Amino acid sequence: MPRPIRVAIDLRPLARGPATGIGLILTQVLEELSPRGFRFIGVSDRPVEPGALPESVEVRASGPGGGRIRWEAGELPRILREIKPPPDLFHATWNHGVPADLPFPSILSLHDVIPWMMPRLVPWPQPALLHQWLYRRAVRASARHASAIVTLSEASRRDIASRIPEAAAKIEVVPCAVPRWLTPAPADRIAQSRSRYGGAPYWLYLGGFDPRKGVELFIEAVARAFPERRSAPALVLAGTRHPLADRLAESANANGLRAHWPGYVPDSDLAALLGGAELFIYPSRYEGFGIPPLLAMALGTPCVVSDAGALPEVVGDAAVSFPSGDVGALAERLETIARDPGALAARSRLGKERAARFSVDLLAERMTRVYEAAAARRKGSA
Repeated sequence: MPRPIRVAIDLRPLARGPATGIGLILTQVLEELSPRGFRFIGVSDRPVEPGALPESVEVRASGPGGGRIRWEAGELPRILREIKPPPDLFHATWNHGVPADLPFPSILSLHDVIPWMMPRLVPWPQPALLHQWLYRRAVRASARHASAIVTLSEASRRDIASRIPEAAAKIEVVPCAVPRWLTPAPADRIAQSRSRYGGAPYWLYLGGFDPRKGVELFIEAVARAFPERRSAPALVLAGTRHPLADRLAESANANGLRAHWPGYVPDSDLAALLGGAELFIYPSRYEGFGIPPLLAMALGTPCVVSDAGALPEVVGDAAVSFPSGDVGALAERLETIARDPGALAARSRLGKERAARFSVDLLAERMTRVYEAAAARRKGSA
């Protein structure tokens, strides 16, 4: 039998506390490809919790070394060159971080270039202009050094090609997948979730709270749709709390809305939270994919989403859509749903059918092709 393909892979998205969407994608790659002839050697600037990885994954960690980009320029290439025997390829999983002149091919996961396209909607560290320049330089250099670029959607493929035309021929689309662990919650768990927020089905948002996510549009649209606040549903806005979320909470309170802010929701509670919602609203101004609506659809929760970026690719005709940034249109959609909630049953069925297209098997098949092609290039040059 042929020996396993040895893949060095950047684990930093799993070493920074609660997993985000990038962490979910990375976990799926590790779990799905480990049994398919790949051996992973993880690299990171800090330890990774053992339970976050398959047991077969070896980890090489070093100190942070003065910031993300500085670590990528110094510590990362040193760690990669010290792996013996050398890996067949390196997978940079976090939008940049591909060193120059490695003795083996590299793959770059460039999930989107939203910070390049919409810098004013990104909460940059200060000084913002310096960090924007560092980001663009790091992305452009990593795209140049990589043998292949993996992104999540055709929308992101177009965006990357428009910013880095010389990289267009390298780009492969590998969509995110519904995780295997996401299954419908039992009725008692859903009832418990609803009891935390008043006992009835609620309207749910799940994600980040930076300006790009458009959560203020959601709050304003609900206020417009329900001028008599007593008839408004309870709102649940879930995601890691920070000062931007606190300001949104103040806005919801000022508008007299019943809004709950549970903070970060662990994977073990997601099915109950999503299953207890009457409606999932995702008002993002732009997305390179849109994982939260995919999870909601998989559990049969009807969705209202903006038409920004890759969201139409994800939801198709299974969700109610509105023009990105148009608070009046969103309010009209919500008002219509409130008058006829029975119409959501069809959206629930369509959502499940749509989500079934985004399988982990498809993700594994496409990523396997990318890995094998990169490994073959190394063998062909040896």
